[in-house]
Amino acid sequence: MIKCCNVIVDYSDERHVIKRALNEVSVEFSLNEFTAVIGPNGSGKSTLARCLAGLISPTSGTITINGENSEELISSGKIRDIIGIVFQNPDDQLITNFVEREIAFALEYKGTPEIEMREKVREILMRFNLDSLKERSPNRLSGGQKQKLAVASIMVANPQYLILDEPTSFLDLNERRFLFNQLRKEFSTQYETGFTILLITQFSREAIKCDRVIVLNDGKVAADDTPEKIFSEKQPLLRQIGLEIPVEYRLKNSVPGIEIEPDIFDFSSAISSQ
Repeated sequence: MIKCCNVIVDYSDERHVIKRALNEVSVEFSLNEFTAVIGPNGSGKSTLARCLAGLISPTSGTITINGENSEELISSGKIRDIIGIVFQNPDDQLITNFVEREIAFALEYKGTPEIEMREKVREILMRFNLDSLKERSPNRLSGGQKQKLAVASIMVANPQYLILDEPTSFLDLNERRFLFNQLRKEFSTQYETGFTILLITQFSREAIKCDRVIVLNDGKVAADDTPEKIFSEKQPLLRQIGLEIPVEYRLKNSVPGIEIEPDIFDFSSAISSQ
């Protein structure tokens, strides 16, 4: 379990004015959860992701991971074995010249024996449908292929927690759909060993396909519940902070008793909350 207790993150802007990115955030993430974090720009979503991954430290408050203080895990380097993070722009984390080498990099860093490493790399290439691209430079991949490679390069190390910071922002509709379906597949495959996905997203269409939705606003947790309750009962809040409401929930709210088949709408189906 990851547990945040009264986490505050302050930073200085370009005019050296102190701003608060996270304001006394207390939230828990258990194993075997697929959770979405949504919120308007500047709500603290990416700051939370970076705090959990150990890339920045809270100004105050504590974060514990599986019962251990995150600062100790950062100092020892153990946090990299527990938590993996994928950034919005895959170019920010792809560092080698070949797809196969990119996936192997994390295992080389950990000192994985060569025979074991080769088998793990082969398996992850097949799992993410990257085998035909293994000798290609990441620079020659499409945006969707790059993001898929970024996820694969993290998953090869079998983290307990996978944090994705708006991974579909630069992808077209088909690439978004493919990547999200791959994440659901990974979640189902890894479930028995204990695995959690935390998806930072600007798309409510993705959030409704998760098991839990956390709404951030002004650095605080504004709501935390199932997608059904968030998008059914929190529509005034979502409208107030400018988040989209999926079309089926707008219809349910406007036409009480209407029956809508699950997954009838696709990733592009949304009505502006404005």
